Amino acid sequence: MHDSDPATSSVEHYARMGWVYEIHSDYRHVKVDFEGNPLGQPVWAVLGRLFTKADLQLAIDHRLDCRIEFVAGDIHTPMLTNIYSSLLDEALIVLRAKKMVIQGEESITLRSGETQVAMTAKTGTVKTTAQNINTSADKLQKIQATKVRLN
Repeated sequence: MHDSDPATSSVEHYARMGWVYEIHSDYRHVKVDFEGNPLGQPVWAVLGRLFTKADLQLAIDHRLDCRIEFVAGDIHTPMLTNIYSSLLDEALIVLRAKKMVIQGEESITLRSGETQVAMTAKTGTVKTTAQNINTSADKLQKIQATKVRLN
């Protein structure tokens, strides 16, 4: 350990809050910064548990608070052990994945102001409510139903 340096005294060895800045291509390391970082710039840290790429990307995109611990109490060997994923009061939330499923047992509603899309499982209904609805297709737009009612 590096106890002789005042910037890395024993008080520095306790877990602290930090933030993820980058994912290493090996997916076993992330670049983090943390409170009281003596180097003053983000450093590579090992993952202290399994995180999905989506977890790590969410932490980067939203600058989520993370728990940074230190291997054998050495401040020069940080380890990411937790990501605190509260997104309360965020102005923007970005979710990234190759495929995504949003599933609601009874219903799902996507809402922005007075505009919404509501899907109800029991009736098999999708209802879009808005002042203006525009749809377009580069090739084919197909409406298929037993009955089509306009106005």
